[in-house]
Amino acid sequence: MPQLKLDVTGMSSKDDAKNLVAKCEEVAGVKMANANFETGVVVVTYGDGFDEGAVKAAISAAGFQA
Repeated sequence: MPQLKLDVTGMSSKDDAKNLVAKCEEVAGVKMANANFETGVVVVTYGDGFDEGAVKAAISAAGFQA
């Protein structure tokens, strides 16, 4: 499956990463998301109907910047 790697600022803990994963996985077309607060990297695995803009909006709504 295709993946999108994003550099995200604002994560400072495991809880931030968990929150971000939950928000990303709510977006249509997202199959799975991983977030590493230490590196500031989010990897989104996606399928049909994926919208990169929607994922970035979800990240922003969660209080982070991509």
